[in-house]
Amino acid sequence: MKPIVTAFITVFNEERWIESAIISLLNQSLSDIEILVVDDGSTDRTAEIIKNINDERLRFIQRERNGRADSLAFACREAKGKYIANLDADDEAYPERLAKQVDFLEKHEDYAWVGGGEERDDTQRNEHIKRLYPQTDLKIRTQCAKCIPYCHSAVMFRQAIIKQGLNYDPKQPFLIDFEFFLRVAKRYKVANLPEIVVKRRARDDSYFQRNFGIHKTNRRLARFCAKAVYEFQLPPWYYSYPLLRLSYPLIPTAWKRIIRSRHGLAETNT
Repeated sequence: MKPIVTAFITVFNEERWIESAIISLLNQSLSDIEILVVDDGSTDRTAEIIKNINDERLRFIQRERNGRADSLAFACREAKGKYIANLDADDEAYPERLAKQVDFLEKHEDYAWVGGGEERDDTQRNEHIKRLYPQTDLKIRTQCAKCIPYCHSAVMFRQAIIKQGLNYDPKQPFLIDFEFFLRVAKRYKVANLPEIVVKRRARDDSYFQRNFGIHKTNRRLARFCAKAVYEFQLPPWYYSYPLLRLSYPLIPTAWKRIIRSRHGLAETNT
C-alpha cells in the first residue's frame, strides 16, 4: 500500500544536521509515512550517516551533483504518498506536524498546499524567535507582494499537483520554492496552520548563504513579489512593496522585526 505522506529531504553536505532531521520525521505521531532522502552528491559523511539509520520507512537515493532545484523536482517525482511534505536537511519537524497537515488537507479538499509556523534559530540576525504566517488564502496571496508567506520546511502539498504538471523548476538558481509556490497558488487555494510545526535553522554557513547572499536574494525576491502582484491581481499600489524590498537589507534588525509584525508576520522571542 502507498503511504499517506512522503516526507522528503534533499541534502548536500549536511553531516552535522541530517540525522536529527531524519529522526524528527521517524518520530512523527503519524506513522503511515515514507521518508525519502535524496543525496545530491555529498562529499562529506552525509551518506554514511543516512545508511546507518535503520527503518523500513526510510528510502535513500544517492545521485551525482545536480543542484538543489533538480533534486527537489526529482524527489517529488519519486514520492509515493498522497501528500508530499518538504523538510530541509538542517531543520526538524515537530512530532504532530504531518498529522495536523494531513488532517487539514483531508478536511479541505479545495486546498492544494498547507504550511505552518516555525521556531527560527537565526544566526544571521542573532535571533531565536517563533514566527506564524498568514493563514487564509487571501492573506497569503496579499503577503506575497511583501515577502515569502510560508516556511518551506513546513509545507505539504497534494501529490496530484505533481501529476498535473506542477513541480519545482530544475532550472531555477535559488528561491526555487517561491517560484513553485506562485505557480501553485495561481491555480489552487493555499493555507498555513496557526501553530508552530518545525524548527528552522537560518545559518550564515549554509550553502545558500555562501553562494547567493542577502542582496542578490532580495533583488530576485523583489521580482517574484512584483510577479505576485500581477498574477494575483492585487491593487496596483502593491507594486511599492517589491520596490521597498530592495532596501530591506539596509534596515537595522530591530526595525525589521517591527516592519514584519506590522505586515502580517507574528513573531515572539523564545
